[in-house]
Amino acid sequence: MKRRDLFGLAACASAGALALPASAASRPSALDAAGQLRALPLHGSPDGFAWRRVAEGLQFRIGGLTKSVLLYGPGLVRVAAHLGQCYTTQPSIVVVARPQPPAFDVMDTGDQLALTGAGLRVTVDKLSGALTFFAADGRLLTRERTTSPTELQRVEIAGSPSYALTQTFALTPDESLYGLGQYDEPYMDYRGCDVRLVQTNIGIVVPFMVSTRRWGLLWDVYSKMGFSDRPEGCTFTAESAPAGADYYLTAGTDMDTVIAGYRRLTGAAPMFPKAAFGLFMSKERYQTQQQLLDVVRRFRAEHFPLDYIVQDWQYWGGEKNGPNGPEWDGQWSGMVWDAERFPAPAAMARELHDQLHVKLMASIWPGVGNETELAHELDAQGLRFEPLHWISKKARIYDAFSAEGRRIYFKHAKKGLLDIGVDALWMDGTEVEVGGAAHDPREVEADIKGLGRNAMGDFTRYLNVYSLVTTRGAYEGQRATRDRRVLTLTRSAWAGQQRYAAMAWSGDTTASWATLRAQIAGGLNVAMAGQPYWTQDTGGFFVNFGGGQHNPAWREMYARWNQFAVFNPVYRIHGTSVDREPYLFKSLDPQVYASLLGAAQLRMRLLPYLYGLAWRSTHEGYTMMRGLAMDFPDQPALRKVDDTYMFGPAFLVQPITRAMFHPEAPPPLTVPAAQLRTPDGQHGLVLEYFAGINFDQPASRTVAPLVDHRWPDPPLGSVPPGLSGLNNFSARWTGEITVPESGDYEVGVEGDDGFRLWLDGQKVVDEWSVGGARFKGQVMTLREGQVLKVRIDYFQAAGGRLLRLAWRTPAQRRELAEAQRHIDQRQATLLPGGCDWFDFWTGQRHTGGRSVQREYTLHEFPLFVRAGAIVPLGPVLEYTGQQPDAPWEIRIYPGADSSFTLYEDDGETYRYERGERATTTLHWNDAHRTLKFGARQGRYPGMVSRRTLEVRLMAPPGQHEPTRTVTYRGQALTLNFEPISKKP
Repeated sequence: MKRRDLFGLAACASAGALALPASAASRPSALDAAGQLRALPLHGSPDGFAWRRVAEGLQFRIGGLTKSVLLYGPGLVRVAAHLGQCYTTQPSIVVVARPQPPAFDVMDTGDQLALTGAGLRVTVDKLSGALTFFAADGRLLTRERTTSPTELQRVEIAGSPSYALTQTFALTPDESLYGLGQYDEPYMDYRGCDVRLVQTNIGIVVPFMVSTRRWGLLWDVYSKMGFSDRPEGCTFTAESAPAGADYYLTAGTDMDTVIAGYRRLTGAAPMFPKAAFGLFMSKERYQTQQQLLDVVRRFRAEHFPLDYIVQDWQYWGGEKNGPNGPEWDGQWSGMVWDAERFPAPAAMARELHDQLHVKLMASIWPGVGNETELAHELDAQGLRFEPLHWISKKARIYDAFSAEGRRIYFKHAKKGLLDIGVDALWMDGTEVEVGGAAHDPREVEADIKGLGRNAMGDFTRYLNVYSLVTTRGAYEGQRATRDRRVLTLTRSAWAGQQRYAAMAWSGDTTASWATLRAQIAGGLNVAMAGQPYWTQDTGGFFVNFGGGQHNPAWREMYARWNQFAVFNPVYRIHGTSVDREPYLFKSLDPQVYASLLGAAQLRMRLLPYLYGLAWRSTHEGYTMMRGLAMDFPDQPALRKVDDTYMFGPAFLVQPITRAMFHPEAPPPLTVPAAQLRTPDGQHGLVLEYFAGINFDQPASRTVAPLVDHRWPDPPLGSVPPGLSGLNNFSARWTGEITVPESGDYEVGVEGDDGFRLWLDGQKVVDEWSVGGARFKGQVMTLREGQVLKVRIDYFQAAGGRLLRLAWRTPAQRRELAEAQRHIDQRQATLLPGGCDWFDFWTGQRHTGGRSVQREYTLHEFPLFVRAGAIVPLGPVLEYTGQQPDAPWEIRIYPGADSSFTLYEDDGETYRYERGERATTTLHWNDAHRTLKFGARQGRYPGMVSRRTLEVRLMAPPGQHEPTRTVTYRGQALTLNFEPISKKP
């Protein structure tokens, strides 16, 4: 039986005879009035090529493949293909645009068809059905592979028919590819790479890719996907695509118009509250209402900028038997507050708002505790899945694919959180996290599929999109019940999620310089996948540096990480393991504190610049955090630069991603097998396995020649004898260590989750808690030939599985000390060509197209401003609304013509959508050395009608910087500057 498809795909049609082109007035539409496709007959030989012109483009058939090419607007085209049937009646949950019946031409040249519309031309090879895409100026964009470009195989999944899909494109050798989301990799360009598109804790999947040839590709498929680039072509695969192939190509004159096309298809990103561009302070977690308030009071006492305080999990009630006990609180994420630890949440919110001028964000989870009113209401309609959430034996995931499930979930979030004063929701674990598999996409895939079916279908088809549907519920619920702007933080994302005012962060990272470096590339690829907002855990979520915040190596890294975070779309500090409120470093490490304060104050000064960029993101589909290929696509030397980026049109940012003062120690060495003996003299240590995390039931006993275990994840590897699986077990190693040389050792254990170490009966390491991979050790003086009795206890809850007995020998410790004496404090930066650049800190002007280097203190990092930029700066504030009428500084960096639009509104509501907003456009004419302020456009209640502006024409060191101070009242005005002359 053939089915109509509601996605707007190619009609499910049988073969027919060749059709002559119809007149514009009589062309049939591919869609009916409800947006569903009509099955239109195609006429011609059943074994040959047949085609038909439709109102939105054309449809054709070749062999058994039916294919459509539909125009969605200038530079936007949709391609869909199936084998005569589409196995779905569901509308798209990603694309909200409808085809626009445009003026277009179709030309039949005998061996090919050519469809020409606004901004795009598509040709069809009649022999293979392969498509080739050209820009309006005739420039080749990309093409499908000539041989078998679209490969579909009928499959049955969860009792329903579907297609397995392989789609291949032929790329040009000179192009680079970006986007697709974040995969914890240090590179950006995907040429020659393989990517598994499955959501994880630290992986963000967004199936949109952009090319330096100014085209983008959006896949409207929701299952497990893969991408690979090989000499024979660039290939996308999908495990379950019931409608067949379904992709959109966007074309433009630059990457901004390409990404703007994606936003036209999937929805614009609404404005965040203005406070969202200040600092978010978060940790895992504030234990009590009093602690949270005390933190904010201390920020204010220190005059340290702060706009949001974040309450992480378990404010609803803590664990009854400890973090590893068998009975966790059934109130999990029930949108309620623990009466003992948070006795007056509404009063807390009022103090935050009225006295401390801070907003409150609180975390919620898709797992809902069985003892909550929310669970009872969901269960009454069968809207929770059966598998238990890993972190609580009394919680299960709610069905966000159900409109009723979303309504119930939001109803309780509103009652328990928003109505008492919570300003923003943090929707954690939205991959969706089920079994605690943090990083391995194979295990996450198995966990999600184990949920079975949701309200829309089986989870094989809907593997990747839980985050999209759950943030939809939060957004639509808030838009329907209040006029305050929505801001949602999520640990996952999908195409279209930006329209729900949701931004992803990069998950539970582990602090290291390598992680910081990878965050830069990952954040840029999220942005270039069409998501305008992204953030991350500044300082790394897990911190495995010995001594935590007391370790100078981590403190240096933390300072550098904040400098990167200031130039993220959203600036957010978060993590566990260490206390990282900036004021704590005031006495602990004054230099680090000064660096943190300087970074936060710079962020506040940038507010006029940031808010102008935010408006461009909403209004134009602009991208704030920009890979260099966005602005310099034709400079091949920049294609693979993945540690430097543009932030808006003005700033070139290169975070420092290595130690300059306190080098990070390399991982300790695994204790060699030659140094280990069992109690009866065998090589190695005795290893005993137990079922349960508290050595509940003996399972098996063996000898481990080396204590370096990375247990495989089922079903990919074996399970130790006596265990039913690789979650919730414990283990013990016993024996002896023989010391090979005299000196000071650091002996310890690297593990995930809990571990303890005894040496000669003394407990020297105690890390008995759920946590990521980390090393803990103790320094001790040992002598050559000394024999130490050793015992290691370990438990594994879920997720990562690692246990390693390790040490730093005296020789390795000497090498570390020597490295400290030879560290290089210089940093080189490759400046893009075609323009000059100003060093933000010194004012030194450099010619682009070459590398420059200098030494940087802990307070500075490579930050350059493009010649011709206009940079508006505000004063140093403690919160965004502190001085609405404060004077601004307008910096002009001469060297090219430029413009910048200042944007203002009430910062809180959606009245800007009704026109209550104001813009002022500034134009710099470099040849005439004039700055023109346009007349202010628009107004809104509470608008500052007049503002003092100090305009500075920036000049290199040793030259006079002309300044003008004016009062801008909304009328057009022009400032003239004399040529820069050297100081006498």
